[in-house]
Amino acid sequence: MEKATIVLVDATQYGADPAVVRVIERHFPVVTVSRTDDLGAVYDTEDRVITCFEFDFPDISSLSLLSETKQRFTSVPVVMFTEQHSEALAVWALRTRVWDYFVKPVNAETVIESLTRLGQLVVSSSGRASRNTILQKQPLPEDARFQKHRAEEKIVECAAAYIDQHLADKLMQADIAERCDTNSYQLSRAFKKVHGITFQDYIVQRRLDKAAELLHNNSAAIIDVCWAVGFHDASHFSRMFQRQTGLTPSQYRQQWRAGRAGATGTGQGERVEGADRVESADRVARVKCAPVPLQLSAGPRVKI
Repeated sequence: MEKATIVLVDATQYGADPAVVRVIERHFPVVTVSRTDDLGAVYDTEDRVITCFEFDFPDISSLSLLSETKQRFTSVPVVMFTEQHSEALAVWALRTRVWDYFVKPVNAETVIESLTRLGQLVVSSSGRASRNTILQKQPLPEDARFQKHRAEEKIVECAAAYIDQHLADKLMQADIAERCDTNSYQLSRAFKKVHGITFQDYIVQRRLDKAAELLHNNSAAIIDVCWAVGFHDASHFSRMFQRQTGLTPSQYRQQWRAGRAGATGTGQGERVEGADRVESADRVARVKCAPVPLQLSAGPRVKI
């Protein structure tokens, strides 16, 4: 059976993903073009066509190209590949009449199944009388209004995602740099440029932010929170927390609890479960934290 031709439009900022091309060209004839090429001229030379737009970090210009292509060539189906994904972007693609939407890295089997089904429709409908299709131009998603995604931001996003998932672990700058395909110097420079602080300061800040979040749970002992966010010395944890918030961990918890009680109308004299442990936890601030897993008093063990 005759196959449709895939016109693969490179709309990326940092270069097309070779894996996407390899997946498609094993099963279909492929014509690769850039965002500056004239798609009309390509369509004139190809009879049965599916257009695949590949993005890494979609912006206004690249998404506008897809939208304008769909408006101009209404009978040509469009498939979209993107690295950066959001619900708003997916909804925009759906409303722009994109046939299918894939987030990279892609599942080869799913991609081929979708393209094969679409290809069969394209081939079977070839030669039929064309129909006028009315398409309403959709406003671009807010995500696309960001500035062009810089290389430093890509490195920082990779490192930050890993840090957030491993706050309790020992985080080595060299190891994280290797995971993000860079070196320690470039990683440190990227964090300084994007966040205005050093890589190590960023880790401390994220650990303290997470600690503040965990302290809202009155069933979590402060010494357990210390360990759960990667501090192995309670005295150091208390000093760093106070430096950032102006309060010790127990003072922060009491203040937050009082504010919540006032907002919900809880009586000031009411005792909250676990309150007896608050001050005692700060009194052990000169003792090394033991690796005690975070435990809720009314439920199963929770892994942080």
